[in-house]
Parts: sequence; structure tokens; C-alpha cells
Amino acid sequence: MSQTEKPKIMLMTDASLKTGFGLVSHNIAVGLADNGFDVYYIGWGFKHEEDIQRVNYKLLPTGNHPFGGDVLPSYIQQIKPELLITQADTRMLDWLPNLLKQIPHRPSWLFYPVIDGHVWDTENKRLKWPGNWTNIIKQADIVVAMTQWGQSILKHNGVDAKYIPHGVDTTLFKPYLYDQKEEIKKSANLQGKFVIGGVFKNIQRKNPEKYLHAFSLFRKGREDKVVLLLHTPPNRETGGEFDLVQQCVDIGLVPGKDVIFSNMAPPQTMPSVFNVMDVFWALGGMEGFCLPVTEAMACGIPVVALNGTTFPEILGGTGILTDVPTYPGSHNTPITYGSYNGVEGLVCNPYDVAKKTETLYEDKQLRERISYKETERAITVYDWSIVRKQWVEVVKSCIITPEQLPAEWAQLYEQTK
Repeated sequence: MSQTEKPKIMLMTDASLKTGFGLVSHNIAVGLADNGFDVYYIGWGFKHEEDIQRVNYKLLPTGNHPFGGDVLPSYIQQIKPELLITQADTRMLDWLPNLLKQIPHRPSWLFYPVIDGHVWDTENKRLKWPGNWTNIIKQADIVVAMTQWGQSILKHNGVDAKYIPHGVDTTLFKPYLYDQKEEIKKSANLQGKFVIGGVFKNIQRKNPEKYLHAFSLFRKGREDKVVLLLHTPPNRETGGEFDLVQQCVDIGLVPGKDVIFSNMAPPQTMPSVFNVMDVFWALGGMEGFCLPVTEAMACGIPVVALNGTTFPEILGGTGILTDVPTYPGSHNTPITYGSYNGVEGLVCNPYDVAKKTETLYEDKQLRERISYKETERAITVYDWSIVRKQWVEVVKSCIITPEQLPAEWAQLYEQTK
């Protein structure tokens, strides 16, 4: 790299801005490109003959390998990046360490992994992580955790990770005025309704059926006053894992009346989805971060979330936490279910969710206080203007450039490139 050339950074994860991976990495890429880096982005799912310019970085197409394994070596040889940043579940990149060892001019590897649960332990410390995944993470040159909770688990398993949370665009996700919210409700035929909402992927670890269970309990005695709005693919035909429409019918809820399913929408329209809600539920049992929680917070929607994994940390005392069931006589060991590779997911208590939501339903002033505190926290902790700066500092610390070296070392650095 010449002294006039920008440091080259390569990211690799989802191309779509509708996924958490894609949206977060897009914002990281934009922030790095804005701060003097030449940024390239290998986008999973982006099938195209040529790269394209997206905002201020280049989006590179992938081949037949689902996670970029067949195109990464050639891209690294052509572009010669100083740093490769990957955001993924560890299982997606089990092939990457061996591949990087075979590549000349190997870049430093920064891994931004998902830590979304724990491995069972009899002491109930909840700090173990699968050993095969830990061994992969340890081979990265730099590890960044997306939560302090995940950072603590990594540290317990021998990985010294930095911490940078996901960000949220608080210029896009923000509270609407009362008249604006009422107009949205009117256009959606929800005027006069108390709307409870959820935004999640229809998969097991999100506990999708518990939204229906908790709502069926909460709506008793107020059947014509409340609605559940779920922003998720409702069945297999639409890309979901479970048939939530049929589950509604089976427990006595009417799809389209009691429970409304909205289709996946681009980020620009999501603030309207959040602002139609009066309360937001986050009931997933395995969360590496849960971006919709920060989006709901930024919109000032009171959040009811599980008292486990990342939720207490993200809310920071602003929302309401709902109890996780525990085994009797176990010293508060949570009831969990086994998931992929031995990672445990938390079970949701729909009765407590309904009870906590009833408190919010009956106390408008409480909702307003929570709304203010959540919005303030989203702006001061999670806004992308803050989070991007953290990424710039970490990336700068990972890259040695001639400009940062004494003059007598710079020439030697150039010769060894």
C-alpha cells in the first residue's frame, strides 16, 4: 500500500438490508468509508455479474458457496485488503480459518460473532459456549462482541473481545406525534385499538408462539379493544418456520382481526410499523442483540422483554422485564430448551407477559415515562453516529499504515508489503 492509498477494508455478511446482519454491516461500511477507508463488501445472496457502488462502498457479488467461500480467495488476491470483517453465526464460518491460512497476503481477520445463549452447566453460571465454536473464534486476530453479556461469555471461554453494540438510525426511527400515530392507525383500520407489536423472524429461537399465547391471555375482557401486530412471515409459504395463522385459529384468535401479520418491509418504512404500536414485545429466547428492541426504543414504544440474554443490558432499566420460568428448587436456574450445537434458549412465561402488559395498558403516564427514557437511551447509547465512531477507532487500531510509523520505519514497511 502506497502512502497515498487508502487502507482497504473488506466486510463479508448478508447483502440484504432487511436482515440484521446486512443492515448493521452496511452501516459499519458506510461509517468506515466516510472516515478514509476504501471499503469492499462481499454480500451473501447478492447474485450479480459485476460489483456495484452502494452509497460510498463497493458491494461484491457472491458465487455458489452460501457464505462466500468460493469467491473470497480471489477477492483478497485482487483487492489485498488490510482487514477482513465478518459478521455471522460461528457455524457459518467454520471453513474460514483454514482458507485464510492458504491465502498469500492474508489480511487480519476481525470477527463480530453472535453469542445468543449458553451451554448447560450444573452450577447455573450460564457462561459456557460450545468448544468447537470457541476454537474457531480464537483463530480470529480481533474479536468484537455486540453486547457486554456476549463479551463476558467470550472472556470466560478464553477470548478477549472488544465491545461495540449494534446501532440504530435515530433520525429515521423516532417517535411520531400523536396525530401522526392516529393517522397511521386509521389507515390500517386500527383506530381506537391498543396495539401490541412484535418484530421477529418466524423461527424457534424467537419463541413465536408465545406472542400468541400471551396475547390470548391479555385480551380476556378487552376483546374488541386490543390487537396484536406481528411483523413476521406468518407461515412456511411466506418464509416462516411455523404456521402462526393456524396456531391463531387453534387457540381462538381470528387472523386479520385479533392478530394482524405484516409483511417484511424495507428499513425506511419500519418506523411507521413501530409507531402504530402502543407496546412492543421482545420474547425471543436466544438473542445475540435484537435490533428491533433498539428500533422500538428509538421510536418511544414501551418495551416488555424477557429478563435474560441481552435484553436487560439493552434496555438499561428503561423498559419492563418479564420473568423467565425457573426449575423448582434449583436456585433460579431458568427453564431452557436445547438448540443447535447445545446452546440453550430461554422459555417465555406468557402469564407474566400478559400481567406486565396489563400494567402498561392501565397506566398511560407509565407508558409516557418509559417512552421518554427509552428514546433518550437510544439516542445517547445506540445512535449510529456514536457506534460508527467506535468502529472507526477499533479498525484504526487494527491497521498499521506508513503514516502512523516513524519515517525510518515507513520505508521498511513498504518493502515488506
